[in-house]
Amino acid sequence: MSEQEPIRRDPKYRPNYGRSITISGVIDDTLVARLLPEIVRLQSTSRDPITVYIDSPGGDTECAKLLLEALRASDQDRSEPCRIITVALGEASSAASDILMAGDYALVYPYSRILCHGTRIRPLSSFTKVQAANYAKYMAGQDEGFALTLARNCINRFMFRASRVWRMIEDMDATGPGLFGDADVPAASSIAREFHRFLQANVLVRDAIVEQIDIAAENAQSIFAFVANLHLSSTLDRKEAIRKGILNDALSKASSEADFGELESNYRLLSDFFEEHHREMIQALSYRWLTDLYGRQEHIRAALEDEEERPKWIAERISARCFSLWYLFVFFCRQLQTGDFPMTATEAYWLGLIDEVIGLDLPCPRILVENAPDIPIEPQGASQS
Repeated sequence: MSEQEPIRRDPKYRPNYGRSITISGVIDDTLVARLLPEIVRLQSTSRDPITVYIDSPGGDTECAKLLLEALRASDQDRSEPCRIITVALGEASSAASDILMAGDYALVYPYSRILCHGTRIRPLSSFTKVQAANYAKYMAGQDEGFALTLARNCINRFMFRASRVWRMIEDMDATGPGLFGDADVPAASSIAREFHRFLQANVLVRDAIVEQIDIAAENAQSIFAFVANLHLSSTLDRKEAIRKGILNDALSKASSEADFGELESNYRLLSDFFEEHHREMIQALSYRWLTDLYGRQEHIRAALEDEEERPKWIAERISARCFSLWYLFVFFCRQLQTGDFPMTATEAYWLGLIDEVIGLDLPCPRILVENAPDIPIEPQGASQS
């Protein structure tokens, strides 16, 4: 009987209790005061990964932000921030779930409980109309900020999950063209539909949560269609065209007066649609996920095409998929801010919110990295041919 090969453990993906802090109980000023000196000590000792163990019902979002900023701080030598590994020991709700998902590598135990929800504030004993309006505007801004932060923190997890689901669907050959369909620019709604069917068929996520993906897809598609109908010819006329288009759309849908709440919401979403950081994210995703989102069938098809046109065809194809996946996930993160969404560990995994469920045989980046073949190192002094 041959000896079993030793496990090659990569510290970038492994919790380390010796370099850790624990967020337990309510996240408040007292917790921050206790943990900040410990974070500084760990960062001063080395720039190795820091593990953050979490068992918390949440608390003050500003305190949670402060802890994350401290964990991601550089030093006087402008060193790279320490890599953060987050682990949900039991509960990770509200602001605690924000910290969990903000980790560079996020793990949960199978029994862990995760809760996402929108902004909550402690109201005054009595409200005036102006105060209520200001609170509503503040909370809407907070929800949007949290949604975009969640999307940026978790998009690569979602992409990893989508690429693996696509391969599984291809292997099962049960849905025809698969996750992305035959279109050169796959619709967010078609991706969501196939993703939903896969999750539902395998009983991986409850319907109440999967429905949020469906709603996100519908919202994304409505924005895409609305933008297309504006026929924008250049960057210069975008803002004016958006203003006119949204106002006309709101007026046409109202019987007596415009629905200004919907008007404001659409204007915010469409303005956000043209923000440069979205384009930068899509470009970065296209580069990173080129291999994973390039299917086996397409490899055969592309190989038959003109060699000079092939790279361009591949790049456009991948970019279109990343475009739809990014906006689908952004709108899904927005949906998570609209109510209370408790999740099990495996539900959070399949939705792309965490990387690994400890102890379960589910695909994760750590397994790919630790099982990757060794790269031969050229001996020192070897001749250059």
